[in-house]
Amino acid sequence: MDKQMEILLSKINEKFNEQTITLTTAITQNVMEALDDKLKVLTEENNNLKTRVSTLEKKISILEKEKRMKNLVFFGIEEKGKTELELVDFVKEILEDSGTNIDSQEISNIHRIGTNSEKNRPIIVSLTTSWKKHLILKNKRNLPTNVFVNEDYPKEVLETRKQLKSQLEEERKNGNIAFLKYDKLIVKKPSNSNREKRKRETPTGSPTTPTPSQKKSNTKNEKIETQPPSTNKEVLKPSILKFVTRERSASTSEMQKNE
Repeated sequence: MDKQMEILLSKINEKFNEQTITLTTAITQNVMEALDDKLKVLTEENNNLKTRVSTLEKKISILEKEKRMKNLVFFGIEEKGKTELELVDFVKEILEDSGTNIDSQEISNIHRIGTNSEKNRPIIVSLTTSWKKHLILKNKRNLPTNVFVNEDYPKEVLETRKQLKSQLEEERKNGNIAFLKYDKLIVKKPSNSNREKRKRETPTGSPTTPTPSQKKSNTKNEKIETQPPSTNKEVLKPSILKFVTRERSASTSEMQKNE
């Protein structure tokens, strides 16, 4: 009798364990399916948010670019003139001496960037027309030797251009036509016509016909000479990003010097 009871209890326990396992498996599966459904919804919402954020960032980037489209940044102008009107007159005088006539009405806004210190702070000038901006850039070589001008770029673009600088110099050393356009590096292979044009423009220093090796050396030198002299300007570059970093904590204005 006792043995029969033990056998019966053993079978009951086995049955109970089987049911427990089955029930646990079913509950776990239901919970996992419910979690998967919720996870899918959350994942979809997250992807939608990422898409919206990416779209908004692109729109902000476009607006930022348009906002700075008519801006110029001047470097090396002494801290002369406390009021905005005095600063306008001072910048006008410098531009007119460089061959660019400009009226006060063509300057919509002007201000220095960065905290006041012993160094000459950059000046951001907002113009009313793009063609006047391009005219100033065209005549920038006529500016005083200590004054430089460049387009206005956001801080993110400044950092990108800084990172591309070494690659830009390398492409130019390899004889390619390379330049920075906003935050992109443009590289073009020199055409044969450009090579011939450079050869024709090279002054002849001797009636002796150059050897092929001399021609190759001259061609290489001519390609290197296509790089604009930027020694003085590049010296200012570290301080430019410092000005931008300081200004970002106080305002949203940012700027950059050209390569």
